[in-house]
Amino acid sequence: MSTLTVDTIQGKTTAGTVAMPAGVIIQTVDFTHGTNVATQSTGYVDTGISAVITPKFSNSKIYITGFLHCRLNGNHDHGVSFKMRRHIGGSPTDIYTAVSTYEHYFYDGTANATAHDHHTRFPMFVVDTPSTTSECTYSYQYASMRTDNANVTQMQVNSTPSHGFIMEIKQ
Repeated sequence: MSTLTVDTIQGKTTAGTVAMPAGVIIQTVDFTHGTNVATQSTGYVDTGISAVITPKFSNSKIYITGFLHCRLNGNHDHGVSFKMRRHIGGSPTDIYTAVSTYEHYFYDGTANATAHDHHTRFPMFVVDTPSTTSECTYSYQYASMRTDNANVTQMQVNSTPSHGFIMEIKQ
């Protein structure tokens, strides 16, 4: 068995030019957010969940994995949808938006009579190619499917955190 021990790996002619094979994880960033956010809006609002990564290579793919704690509460069927945004230099770009307002949904089988309270951790996976080595901030937004029948949607209820990680993958 051999052991390779090094303090620094540098490119042959310039620092930072080491050729890494495709598929290698270059860096990871994790995030956790536990502040409660509630809405009855059918428009997208911030969840408070965000993380920052500065890609080392302009052609890297960025894998974002989040586990979003949400609560759906109301007297009839209800749903929630999510959106992922990338901000570079303050300018937002939507990189994922749900195709329906009920990406996560419950139906209680009643006609506006029974209160329902559903807590879940919604998994969300997004792949992005920002084509930059500038700082990228990724943030989640959410929207309630409906506002009637006492329906309300909350994120990070009772300080139960949402969490996840971002990976830069070499191409």
